Amino acid sequence: MTPSGRWLSLGIAHPIHGRVELTRMEPFAGSRFDQSEVRAYRESLADPKRPSFGFDLLDVEPSSVWLAEDSFPTAVIERPEGRLESTIVAPSGRRGAVQIVRIKARTEIRGPTWTSTMRLARAEYTQLTAGGPLPEAQSRNRTSMHQRDDWPDSLFLIEDRALGAAATIAATYAEIGAGTEIAAILVVALGIDPMATMTEAHELARDAETLVEQHLSERQKLWTGLDLAGPTARPARRGVSYAIDCAASGTGDAIAILADHEILPLVWTRDAYYVCRALLAVGPRDPRVAAVVEGFVRWIFEAAETVDGWWPRASLASGAAKDPAFQLDQQLFPLLLIADHARLTGDASLRERYAKSCASVIERLLAARSPFGLIATAETPADDPLVQPFHFSSHVLLWRVLAAFGHDVHAAEVRDATLRHFASEGRFAYAIAGPDAANARHYHDANDFPTVFAPGWGFCSVDDPRWLATIDFAWSIANEGYFAGSLAGLGSVHTPHPWPLGDLQEIVIARATKDAAREQSAKERLAHVETWDGMLPEAYDETSGAVASRHWFAWPAALRALLEREPMLAAP
Repeated sequence: MTPSGRWLSLGIAHPIHGRVELTRMEPFAGSRFDQSEVRAYRESLADPKRPSFGFDLLDVEPSSVWLAEDSFPTAVIERPEGRLESTIVAPSGRRGAVQIVRIKARTEIRGPTWTSTMRLARAEYTQLTAGGPLPEAQSRNRTSMHQRDDWPDSLFLIEDRALGAAATIAATYAEIGAGTEIAAILVVALGIDPMATMTEAHELARDAETLVEQHLSERQKLWTGLDLAGPTARPARRGVSYAIDCAASGTGDAIAILADHEILPLVWTRDAYYVCRALLAVGPRDPRVAAVVEGFVRWIFEAAETVDGWWPRASLASGAAKDPAFQLDQQLFPLLLIADHARLTGDASLRERYAKSCASVIERLLAARSPFGLIATAETPADDPLVQPFHFSSHVLLWRVLAAFGHDVHAAEVRDATLRHFASEGRFAYAIAGPDAANARHYHDANDFPTVFAPGWGFCSVDDPRWLATIDFAWSIANEGYFAGSLAGLGSVHTPHPWPLGDLQEIVIARATKDAAREQSAKERLAHVETWDGMLPEAYDETSGAVASRHWFAWPAALRALLEREPMLAAP
C-alpha cells in the first residue's frame, strides 16, 4: 500500500508461476545479469510513490500512518471534504484483501470512486544472482464489468487465460452528505478461476466490516496469548506478523515461506528455517503459528521439486525449482527444522512421518563426502559461486544435523575433519580447496550463522582460540565482508554494505562471550536502521543507515524476533 492507503500490489501463490500479482508497475525490462539494472528496479518496487490504484480520495499525503496491531496498514487522511481512516486486512484462509475507509464528511462527497489501470502478471523475481531463467509467462489481460443482484455496484474483472489467473475488484460507491459518516469498501480477490474470484470478492465485500474487526481482535488476542503484548515486544511482533501475513504463501495444505513478499517472492530453505524457528519460539503449540510451520514442512517434503535429488538454491512458491545450484546448507536446514520441531513442541509426528526422507538425505550426504571427509558445495549461503568448494559454516551445520539425528559416529568424523582441514593461520578458513586448508580463503559473511552458533551448539568451546580469532578477523577491515563507517558492521560482498544479519550475529557472539555492551550496541544499531514499519532491510548504508538493499526480508525480522523472545539464546 502507499502510506495513504492506495494499492501498490497484491500477490498470491500460483500453481504454475509461483506467484502472480495485480500491480501498476511496468515489467522489468533490463538485463537480469546486470546488477545495477536489477537494483534500480528493486528500489522502484519499494518506492511508495510508484503508480498506485484505489480510492481517489486517498491520493494525498496522510496525516498519520501505522500498522494496527503491528500487522495491518492503517492511515488517517485529512482533506477539506472530511476525515478518512483506512485499514487493510488480508483475511486468513481467504484469497483476497479487504480495505475499509471510514469517512467523516465535512462537505458533500460524490463517490468515493476508484481509478487506475492495473495489470495481472507473474512476479518479476528480480534476483541479483539470476540462477535459473524462467520461460516467458504469456499474459493477455482482458477486463469486464459484471453485476450481481445482491451487490449494488459493479464487479470489475481482470481475466487472463494465457496466464491462468484472474482478479476481481469490488467497491462501494455512495454519495456522502455533509456531516455524515460512512464506511467505503474496496476488495481485491485473486485466483485462477474468474467466477471464483468474483464470488470471493463479493463475499469479502459483503463481510468486510466484520472481517476487519474480527482480524484486529484476533491479532490482539494472539499477541496476548503469546505474551507479546506491550511496547518492548514490538520487534518480535513484527517478525511474527510479517511471517504469517506476508512470507507465508499457501498452496493448499502446503505453505511456502517467501524470502519477501514483493522483491524476492521465492523460497530458500535457509531463510524459511529461521522464520519457522522464530515461530516455534513464540508459539510452538498455538494453532495459528503452528499451522505455518507444519504447512512449510509439508511443502518442503511433499511439494518442493528437487534437482538430482537435492533441494535447489531457490524455488517458486508452487514448489517448482527456480535455481538448480547445489548449496550444502540448503539440504540441511529442512532436516534441522524437523528435529527442532520435535524437540520444541514435544510432538514427534512430523519427524516420524518424514523419517525415511530425512534418512535418505543424510545417507546421500554421507556418500558425497570426499576422501578427507568434507562435502563440496557449488555456492555459498549468499548464492555466490565458490572457487574453494568446501565451506566451513556448512560443515558446522552438517555436524549439528548428524548429531540431531543420532549419527554420533559420523558427526564426530565430520567435526574432526572440519577442525583439522579448515584450520589456517590460527583461525578457521571460510572455504578451502582441499585437505589441510589448501588454497584457504579467509572471509566471513553475514549469511554464515552456523559459524557464530558453533560454541552454543557445542561444536567448539567459546574460548577456542581458533574460533575467537575467526570472530576477531570477521569484524576487522581485513575481512572484505566488513564495512567501515559510523555504522560499521558485517555484511557481504554479495551486497557490499553492513547487513542487519551481521548485527544479529553480533548479538549471538555477545551472548556466547558474555559481552553485554556488545549486545546492546548491536540492538541499538538494529533499532537505528529498521524501516518505519519495524522491518529490517537486507543491507544499510554504513554512514547514514538508509536502506541500501531490499526493504523487506523475512529472515532478519524473524531472527530478531527469536533472539528477543529467548534473551539467553546463543544457538537455535
